Amino acid sequence: MDSLLLPAVYLGGCITAMSVFSHFYRKVTGLKQIEPWFPENVAREQYIALLNCDTPVAEHHLRAALLRRAMEAVRRLVQVQQEKPALQQLMRMGSIGDNLWTEFTMAEQEIMEELQAIAAEANTYKEGWGQTIFSSAAQMLEHEKQKDMLKEMEQLRITEEKKRVAQEKREQAESQQNQQRDAERRQKEMEKAQKELLEMAEKEKKQQKGKKK
Repeated sequence: MDSLLLPAVYLGGCITAMSVFSHFYRKVTGLKQIEPWFPENVAREQYIALLNCDTPVAEHHLRAALLRRAMEAVRRLVQVQQEKPALQQLMRMGSIGDNLWTEFTMAEQEIMEELQAIAAEANTYKEGWGQTIFSSAAQMLEHEKQKDMLKEMEQLRITEEKKRVAQEKREQAESQQNQQRDAERRQKEMEKAQKELLEMAEKEKKQQKGKKK
């Protein structure tokens, strides 16, 4: 779990920098439209929809939806942690423009805000859950990753098995075709030999008749 750099630790080091980034980029970009770094956060929208549902939703459903929301937040956090060093290097080299870096930093700030919101929501269900929900979410993400990997391995095994069966069928069909061609060739050779023997026999008969005369 150390590799995930748990959000509680990451938050402490980043929140100040994010506020500076936010202030700076609001001044630079003004009303300029920035493309989102991530697609719509479906897990967050689903949780909010359940929370605001006209019909009361059972608490365990809300807690499950919040955990799913935390999983998505952790997944996005891990992604930006992985992408940030490369983007920083590209930025220093001048290989990317300010707009792309702005999109990234805004996405990073949104993740920090999302983590804070989730922790606050978690604590409304159980005091202290906000401190552990992200480690639970990270464990579930790892479990899902392993399940996906097993599915991919199984799919690969099935694909390879289909290829093997198809190859065996092709080889069998080729073998049958070769056997059939060999049989036809031998049949033609035998017919040719029989024809030659008949021709030789007929020739000998004619020769013997000529001698008698």
